[in-house]
Amino acid sequence: MPGCEVTLEQMLKARDERVEEQKNLITAYSLPLISFTVNMPGSKKNTDCSRHIFYEGCSALLNRLKDKGILPVYQETRDLPTGHEAFVIVEMDARALKLLMLEIEESHPLGRLWDFDVIGLEGLSVSREALGYSKRKCLLCDEDAHACARSKAHSLKELLEKIRSMADEYFDKDKKLN
Repeated sequence: MPGCEVTLEQMLKARDERVEEQKNLITAYSLPLISFTVNMPGSKKNTDCSRHIFYEGCSALLNRLKDKGILPVYQETRDLPTGHEAFVIVEMDARALKLLMLEIEESHPLGRLWDFDVIGLEGLSVSREALGYSKRKCLLCDEDAHACARSKAHSLKELLEKIRSMADEYFDKDKKLN
C-alpha cells in the first residue's frame, strides 16, 4: 500500500468518507473536532515521507494540547492508501482551538505541510481568514497556494522535491526519506 498511486475517484471517495466521519464524531460527542491530514500533492499520498510528516504532526498536535492542559476526549488515526488522517475531539471553543492549530502550522518547520481543520458543532470549518490569518502561501513562491495549484504554476516534481527537502532537513540531514 505505501507509495501506491491513487485515482481522483479514490481521493473524492476518501474525502466524502472523512466528511461523514467528521459529522458522526461531532454528533456523538457534541464537541469541536480537529481533522488532520498532510498536504501531499500528486497521486502517491501514502509514502514513507508523508508518514513521517503525519506522525510528527500528530505529535506536535498532542504535545500542544498537553502543554495547554487539554486532554483529547477522543482520538483516532487512519492509515489509508489516500493518505493518513487523524480525528481528535477536545472540549474547547472551536475558534480558540483553530487559533491553537494555526499556531502549530505557523511555528513548526513542517507546519506548512499540515492541514489542521477545526470543525465546530454546526459542522462548518473555522477558516484561517475568519480569524484574521491570510490564505496559505505556496511552498515555492509567496503566492496563494490554491491559486498556484489551480494554475499549475509549479510542477509536481518541484513541489515533491521541496517537501522532501523540508522533511529531510527536519528529520535528519543525512537520512533521506522516500
